[in-house]
Amino acid sequence: PALSCFHVFALQSRGAFDVRWCNGSISEKIFGPWQDQLEARGVHVKGGAKVLSIDHNASTNANSRDHKKYRICLEGENEDLECDAVVLAVGGTSMGKISASSPAISALSSAPNFDKLRGVTCVAVRLFLKPHPTITSNLGGGLHDKTQLPPDLARAMENSPIVVCGSDIAKGGIRELKETGFCIYDLQRMHNEFSVDATRGNAEEEVAVLEVDFYRADEIADLDNDEISNLALRAVSEALGTRKIDDSDILDVAVVRARNAVSHFAPESASYSPGVKLDEGLYICGDWVDRSGHASWSTEKAVVTGRQAGAVLSKDLGLKGGEFDVIPAAKDTPQLTALRQSARLLRSVAPPEGVPPSPWVLARELMKR
Repeated sequence: PALSCFHVFALQSRGAFDVRWCNGSISEKIFGPWQDQLEARGVHVKGGAKVLSIDHNASTNANSRDHKKYRICLEGENEDLECDAVVLAVGGTSMGKISASSPAISALSSAPNFDKLRGVTCVAVRLFLKPHPTITSNLGGGLHDKTQLPPDLARAMENSPIVVCGSDIAKGGIRELKETGFCIYDLQRMHNEFSVDATRGNAEEEVAVLEVDFYRADEIADLDNDEISNLALRAVSEALGTRKIDDSDILDVAVVRARNAVSHFAPESASYSPGVKLDEGLYICGDWVDRSGHASWSTEKAVVTGRQAGAVLSKDLGLKGGEFDVIPAAKDTPQLTALRQSARLLRSVAPPEGVPPSPWVLARELMKR
């Protein structure tokens, strides 16, 4: 799956690495306005309402026109929700938990696969730092070209406010990073609210903001905030070859621990992936859904399956305005086509034991021999 991702993001459209980073928090810039728009249309949003179970509604008026198909039990709510349809926009590990407690889902033929889905733990630490007296300017790649991070750190990130680092960046020198990768962000160059120009002259607002996001971070998630902050500063220093920022320069810190929250695409995981329609009135979307369908990944795949689920639901319930076009994924490049053909030939001649359907995995196994 990692090589397949690399193919989609790099080989398939070389020179078109068009990732865009949000200018502010996702909650403020995307989900907040979206919620406002929904509520203006009469939608009631229940924030923080954890779904405990989903079941078929067995009320006595099942033949009534007003009968609702499903009953949803929410944590902390006195009354269950009754509805005609359910769309689950959740991660794979969350789906496994919901399925286990939901008779309407656990009875489905695809339900046993949900428990096989795995997630990757991520830890995000945002460090608010004392601004350096020297403002480093003319930096590339960001929305803004100035920062108040220490000059050696600023110059190490001269061409981009984002640095992506692989696992074991310290070659064993930092035990917690043995199998953990991370990204470094200079938010003064990415977010308007933290930019040098926006806060200049206001001593209370001036602050340098550095964020480090760790992936495959199960062990790190168990550390306390101070330990995570110190680890982040050590990781930045090691990755960029700069002086470690002193802990005393930290003005504030915010840590988010997302345990098993990011889809883990491992061998055979695609075979556990359901389509967007689980049952009549029951739909699902996410980057782990319909992996044999539209060949996109990450946020794009989540959006694609969301639109597909909405379209199927609208058709099933006879709703108008629910026809959503999805731009087809790009066709396989010649390199991938050749690899697929080679994989099929090799499988027919000498199929390795337990090989999953992905040609990338087969190629990797053969290279080990």
